[in-house]
Amino acid sequence: MTRKLMTTAALAATALTATAGSAVAVANDGAHSAATKTIRVLDDKFSPTSTTVSRGTKLRFVWGGRHPHNVIGPGANASVRVRGSYTATAKRSGTYYCSIHSRMRMKVTVR
Repeated sequence: MTRKLMTTAALAATALTATAGSAVAVANDGAHSAATKTIRVLDDKFSPTSTTVSRGTKLRFVWGGRHPHNVIGPGANASVRVRGSYTATAKRSGTYYCSIHSRMRMKVTVR
């Protein structure tokens, strides 16, 4: 191989390596998305009744009983329903509750 051809081949290999590295970085970018914590909204109780999560964790409230409930709390204001789900983002610690059932409460600690 001539010196010019070897230089061109080396530059091409370097460019391919850089391009492949960028593709891997883009593909891995979504791997650091926020975690999700599922909380069941059952007949007159939350399950679990308390949890500790990292800031930015998605709190996914999933209805599973026969009675209607809503979810009120830091960053959450889910309307009254019997089925379905609602997602809020954990930004600060606090108590989540159902305004229909005064004893239905849960504590979320955000770290």
